[in-house]
Amino acid sequence: MSEKIFFGIDLGTTNSVISFIDQAGLPTVVPNQDADGDITPSVVFIEENGSPVVGQAAKDVAPLYPDRVVTLVKREMGREREWTIGGQSFTPESLSAIILRRLGANAEAHCGQEVKNVVVTVPAYFGMLERGATRDAGRIAGFDNIGIVPEPVAAALHYDVVADADGKTILVYDLGGGTFDTTVIAIESGSIEVLCTDGDSQLGGADWDERLAALILRRFKAEAELGDEDPEDNEHFMRELLTMAEDVKKGLSRAQSRPVAPRLGQIGARFDVTREEFEEATADLLDATIDCTRRTMAYLAEHHPGRAIDEVLLVGGATRMPAVADRLETELEQRPRLHDPDLAVAKGAARYALGQAVWDWGGEASAEPTTERIAARAEELEASTGISAATIRDIAGKRVITVLPKAFGVRLVDTEKPGWMDDVDGASYIEHLVHANDALPSGPHLRELGTVVDGQTQIEIELYEQAGAVEKPDLAYNNAIDHDSGLVTGIPPGPAGTPINISMRIDEEGLLSLTATEPQTGTELTINVRIKILDDAQVEAARRQITALTVKG
Repeated sequence: MSEKIFFGIDLGTTNSVISFIDQAGLPTVVPNQDADGDITPSVVFIEENGSPVVGQAAKDVAPLYPDRVVTLVKREMGREREWTIGGQSFTPESLSAIILRRLGANAEAHCGQEVKNVVVTVPAYFGMLERGATRDAGRIAGFDNIGIVPEPVAAALHYDVVADADGKTILVYDLGGGTFDTTVIAIESGSIEVLCTDGDSQLGGADWDERLAALILRRFKAEAELGDEDPEDNEHFMRELLTMAEDVKKGLSRAQSRPVAPRLGQIGARFDVTREEFEEATADLLDATIDCTRRTMAYLAEHHPGRAIDEVLLVGGATRMPAVADRLETELEQRPRLHDPDLAVAKGAARYALGQAVWDWGGEASAEPTTERIAARAEELEASTGISAATIRDIAGKRVITVLPKAFGVRLVDTEKPGWMDDVDGASYIEHLVHANDALPSGPHLRELGTVVDGQTQIEIELYEQAGAVEKPDLAYNNAIDHDSGLVTGIPPGPAGTPINISMRIDEEGLLSLTATEPQTGTELTINVRIKILDDAQVEAARRQITALTVKG
């Protein structure tokens, strides 16, 4: 193919998928060139020579080389974490970029074209740091145009293609390998709008695996003649146990019991694990997802009274566990629908990528293009993609409207509080300027600050994001998200109280931009804020590092 292709990537905690829009306008999954099927395990193995291996081959050697294999990288996105393997250092962004590069290589081999225009999905509950880290991973991988879309939105876009969904309100219950979201989405003839979302970025199928591994370990200790041997001291055995637990979990989704036969050297045991045992051991994990679902439904009832859920969609491989559908049916009084759990997100992301190429053309992403402009853009894209203009107009026919998953604001100090100068933290609080479930894009949000001494030429601002399930002003319930100095500089010298205006905008991908002005003169000020872990120089250094590596599958 020589035409311009738009790709969508589901960069998952445990598995990843890449898809594209073919010339018939259909989302098509790129088969894994390295193994059977469409799914690539999100696992990275660093060989002795420093070359990375991604996918099933990396997963297979994890028990043999546990210190050279990295899993569940997605859970570390937005955090300052580093792995040192064979003398090389890797961040969550660079390891994710290695996975993205392998997916891109598979797509290039399949489509005959380098991957440049791509949308990468993120959990709906990912905050600004996690979203920024995901975009940086795409930059490090060498992609040019990188869009971000929440996973439930991508799933809804695919659902809209395969079902008569206009006029429906759907609840997307997305339980992936390492993250969980519950999102309510309204699908209309001209839009797909997120109404509310909740979730937990540290809860997913991997937690069920760990519980099942612990259950098997207890049974093994009780039934095997171990003597002085402690299985937990053997890293190879513990890695094999996790792999066994994942396989048993899948088996228990189809049967009431599964035989297991763990071995530690020459010591072995054989016994059955039942679905009932497994569900009992993981009941609190399922309860946690139901708590999120209840909060989402409570928000819907309060802010969108009278809006009923027409359908419940199950997305993510972990939703195959029978207990999930059974519990949701009890909770919501309707049977959930399993919706292409492994591939729906990637397929919807590809559709979003092409749709945004229409909507974002010729102006601000938030601008509403006219029918005429959409038609003109579709004609232009027909020439570059080989997809008919009519099909492009159909794909781009719905405007996607998302929400901010977490409240965001600035740190202020209550100078009226007695003794505040001796305990600034104790007198500090967060003023949230934007709230969870506010529609995106959002802003500008203006906040007037002021100098406190004569001749002051800079002020400091500190940006925070909601950390808990519920928005609260206390510092303990918020996370600092600025990884730069947080300084506004270049203020013209003046008396104390000189006003400074800070304007904040959050785009439709949930990413923040800020400007600062001195309103009396209109002077634009320098504002040093970085809402991501890596700075541009670090991203470029990581890009050079990863580009120099041969990524294998």
